[in-house]
Amino acid sequence: MVRANRGRSLALLLLVVTGALLLAAGCSHQSQSPSAKITVSEAGDFVGNAPCAECHAAECKSHKGSRHDQTMHTATREGLGALAPASGVVPLAGYAMEERGGALTLVRHSLDSGKEETQTLPMALGSGKVGMTFIAPLSAETLLEAKMSYFPSYHLWDTTPGQEVKFTGDVPFGRIYASPTPRRCIGCHSTTAPKLTLQPEPRFFGVGCEACHGAGKAHIEAMHAKRFSEPHLENLAAWSPTRLNALCGKCHRNASDVDVHTLDALQTHRFQPYALQRSACRTKSSEPLSCLSCHDPHTDVSTDRKKYEQECLNCHAKPGAGHPAAADAMARQSKACPVNPSTGCIGCHMRPKLLFPKTTITATLADHLISIEKK
Repeated sequence: MVRANRGRSLALLLLVVTGALLLAAGCSHQSQSPSAKITVSEAGDFVGNAPCAECHAAECKSHKGSRHDQTMHTATREGLGALAPASGVVPLAGYAMEERGGALTLVRHSLDSGKEETQTLPMALGSGKVGMTFIAPLSAETLLEAKMSYFPSYHLWDTTPGQEVKFTGDVPFGRIYASPTPRRCIGCHSTTAPKLTLQPEPRFFGVGCEACHGAGKAHIEAMHAKRFSEPHLENLAAWSPTRLNALCGKCHRNASDVDVHTLDALQTHRFQPYALQRSACRTKSSEPLSCLSCHDPHTDVSTDRKKYEQECLNCHAKPGAGHPAAADAMARQSKACPVNPSTGCIGCHMRPKLLFPKTTITATLADHLISIEKK
């Protein structure tokens, strides 16, 4: 990776987190408020988050403003708020970022003709926790990805992952991707996108309820009509761990999405479902473990290690230790850790890895290939 600002380099975590959202058990009929009125345009049967809040207020409240919710933005200073980059030259890019007509725009002067060239950037991908990449849909199937990404926490620009090497066909402002890549990118950063464009309606920016539960129009109409036996939505709470992990893996990558002949195979901290699907905790234990065993998809990832260790101990409790799962069949057949049977599980068996190992940035992610370190 190209280094910038004295060797400080960052990479954007590509596809943002899109976990499976569990429906609260049951639905009750309530009168529909004007703000929750169903409107359907080119989005078909997708309605946005607002109508869901009528019956699922707690889930919608915790989800609003979360990293999932904020993984796509309108690329304006108003839309980005504190995440917006300052105007000016973008180091090592050959262009500057300016605000023109309210939109963030890339500006350069051609070395051949000296004429000014511009590229408006309608959208930004990423919640800003790590980095944000600016994009411009060029057609229904092509997308320009700016070659430099912005990292708000560090107030700097650096090369967008995948653009460290220049390929034939790259343009001065970045790389143009053709189908099917653009639709996958937009699909993982939004709830739904129309068929004739790669720019969703703002109400569908971010990973909303329907990204995991499916289009909600028929479900909401059925609940209003008190047809509770016809939910018109999958009951995700009844899904197997394998199926739930596959759902999360649509964006966080499943084992089938990772080429084992590339360095991606080592990214077991970045591609969590892929890693989890290969872990002995799943392959040797009748699949009791899913992404939702540890993570609440309606809100941001917890940083409380004790919370995660509790899940480990649900299966690996020391017999007679008074752990609530000690009498469970899984607890009886799983071994307690001989080194430390009650704490330290994450630090040893999900040893965090540097997100950007070739930089001075110390951001880490837990390795989801749960294993015993080989000496």
